[in-house]
Amino acid sequence: MKRREFLIWLVCILLANQIFSFPAASSGTLLETLATALISKSVFYYLGWFAVFNLLLATDREQPISGIDVAVALSATLLNFLPGPSAPSWFSVSAVALLLFVRSDGDSKLKAAAAVLLALALNGYWGPRFFDIFAYYLLRADAALVGAALSLTQPGMSWHETIIGRPGEHSVLIFNPCSSFHNISLGLLCWVSLTKLVRTSWVRGDLAVALAVCAAVILWNATRLYLMALSNDHYTYWHQGPGEQIVAWGTTMTVLLISLWGTVHVGRRG
Repeated sequence: MKRREFLIWLVCILLANQIFSFPAASSGTLLETLATALISKSVFYYLGWFAVFNLLLATDREQPISGIDVAVALSATLLNFLPGPSAPSWFSVSAVALLLFVRSDGDSKLKAAAAVLLALALNGYWGPRFFDIFAYYLLRADAALVGAALSLTQPGMSWHETIIGRPGEHSVLIFNPCSSFHNISLGLLCWVSLTKLVRTSWVRGDLAVALAVCAAVILWNATRLYLMALSNDHYTYWHQGPGEQIVAWGTTMTVLLISLWGTVHVGRRG
């Protein structure tokens, strides 16, 4: 077996392990549980895996497999047996990403595939762990941004810690799911995937595109929190009603357009 086929099979195992990793006690039939698990994933998650397979297929098909490749692959596979609902599979993805990067032997496609795998792991595991450590400060940053905008544009509005709104009338508590941080790693996954599908090298200007993606995600999330803090009716519409989907689709399309623009325009200039 050549190295390319070996790596493709290895990544297939990683993806299958993630797709079929759901609680044994899940309600409903196996097909219903699987369908729910598949639908719950973001389109950017599937874009990332598509980019990985596409890049691996474009690598050198004649390069032989080495003993180090086999040893690292077996070690990454054994990580799946560690306790925990999702951590082991993401440990395996991270280990394989490091394998591709360190053992690329000058193959830019392998390095690009490694970058996408790391972006997947960042979004799926390492990013949320980072958020757990610094959640309070990140939530306060979101509250400060929205609270400052409210104070400047709406009379009687203020913010304190992670609470924004009009004291005594209507206030909103910003907690973990409301943070813009979660969507930032997802937006960066989209940007990395699209960029590596078009070109394997990083160029000048890529950092600016990444910052633009982060800024767009923060702006959409801050706008939603701003509107939710205006009144109970606004809260219902933008938190549980159609407004939630408007922001979700708006964020997705904005991130996609910025990533596409950066991939093509910045790549030409680089």
